[in-house]
Amino acid sequence: MGANISLLVLFMFLALCSAFPGKRRQYTPCKHTVLYFHDVIYNGENAANATSAIVAAPQGANLTKLANQFHFGNIAVFDDPITLDNSFHSKPVGRAQGFYIYDTKNTLTAWLGFTFVLNSTYHQGTIIFAGADPILKKTRDISVTGGTGDFFMHRGIATISTDAYEGEVYFRLRVEINFYECW
Repeated sequence: MGANISLLVLFMFLALCSAFPGKRRQYTPCKHTVLYFHDVIYNGENAANATSAIVAAPQGANLTKLANQFHFGNIAVFDDPITLDNSFHSKPVGRAQGFYIYDTKNTLTAWLGFTFVLNSTYHQGTIIFAGADPILKKTRDISVTGGTGDFFMHRGIATISTDAYEGEVYFRLRVEINFYECW
């Protein structure tokens, strides 16, 4: 009888411990890198330097100016240079290619889908990103959903921050990439 009570107390203790989990497991990245991409939006006058363009706009808007206030309804595609530092004039190590959609009526938010196509002595391959970008936040996390080459089947989180901007013509994003699944 005493052994049954001891066993019951032990099971109750284990059940109670599992109901209150301890600290969350901290994950350590298996690979880490920081890259910058530079976006120059076509505004009707800068065709030679533009790296992105509005391809869809709300009814009545034109494709050379972002829609009013929160740019809701604008869709832009881009082919931006990627650098290892924050200088627009640094030698590119690849291209950021994809799109962003301004998808919220009451705040400045975009949805991003893009690929880093890297072809340099530092990195070879692609990294694929997708996620919401609440632009007014200092830092934002988006998903790294895969890759090729040096980044074959890598997954993780990219923390992006707006490193610089000049009105609605130019912005630079700092992209800190932490891979948690590396093959």
